[in-house]
Amino acid sequence: MANKKKQSGISLTEILVVVGIIAVLMGVSIPAAKQLAGSFETGTGVRQLINAALSNARAIAVREQAYAGVRFQENKDGNGYMIFIVHDNAATGYANGFRAVTGRKPMKLPEDVSVSRLSVVFSPQGKLTVHSVRAYNKDGQADDSSNDTIFNTISNVNGGHAMFEQDPGNFNSTQSITIGSKKGLTASTTEYISPYTGELVMEYREQRP
Repeated sequence: MANKKKQSGISLTEILVVVGIIAVLMGVSIPAAKQLAGSFETGTGVRQLINAALSNARAIAVREQAYAGVRFQENKDGNGYMIFIVHDNAATGYANGFRAVTGRKPMKLPEDVSVSRLSVVFSPQGKLTVHSVRAYNKDGQADDSSNDTIFNTISNVNGGHAMFEQDPGNFNSTQSITIGSKKGLTASTTEYISPYTGELVMEYREQRP
């Protein structure tokens, strides 16, 4: 009787199973990889966006010969914005009152970016400084009578009339910004602001002779 040779190979069913597994793995890994890569690209883009805003704020301070800066704040929907602010105690009615710069719309940050409510202020000479800030509506009114569409009372914000709640008191401006990710894909980083250039730097150390 002739011996039958045993055939070895891969069946069609096994091939289909392997292909199916590979397809599932690719479907899961590719979006995650794109999201992670996008987070790094967004981080670079956010730094450039903030640097541009800081540069504009310095120019406003020098041009207006007044304290001016950038306010980082979320609206009622939790989206982060950068608002150009200028010191104006006559309009706000407060010695440390700041209002939104006329003709400059708030700049929206990427939705993934998380930034705490804070202000960065430059002196009339364009130097980074620490200044007491009270971001208030242009009319300096604590009630709902102001028609300011940027800073206003919480009732006007919730009513859709204004974008940001005004400050209940004074807050000192900062010389550093902590940038985080709402999705947690990247760790929060503290970016310092150079007092000489007004740009973000990873770390600032005073140079001593």
